Amino acid sequence: MRSALAVALAAVLLAPAAAGAQSSPFQALPAPQQTEPQAPAQGATPGGGGISGTQQALLIFAGVALVLGIGVAIARDARQHAPSDGRPGSPARTPVAPGEPGERKKRDSRAADRQKAAAKRARQARKKNRPLRR
Repeated sequence: MRSALAVALAAVLLAPAAAGAQSSPFQALPAPQQTEPQAPAQGATPGGGGISGTQQALLIFAGVALVLGIGVAIARDARQHAPSDGRPGSPARTPVAPGEPGERKKRDSRAADRQKAAAKRARQARKKNRPLRR
């Protein structure tokens, strides 16, 4: 029984499928059917549907308004989440109380004068030790 079923299944699968509508591929195509054009009904436009110029302008206006609204929303959100000091990528600064490790120390004027004098002496020494150009 199983062998008969297997043989029948193989015969069905291996047999070529019959295509009744196909004929020789080299024959000429049949002529298309001629249909008479119908006259349009009264009040109908010959161009068919479509949108008018006013509707087209309103659609363009709505698209531009949508894009501008999205841009405003993005800019507003970016401003709210931006660092407060204005530099890109830097965290917002918080005020530091005096004596804390992040406090900037102010230099007194005498220390600034000493530093300027040391920088001047270093410049003069560099000028003095330059090689001669020939």
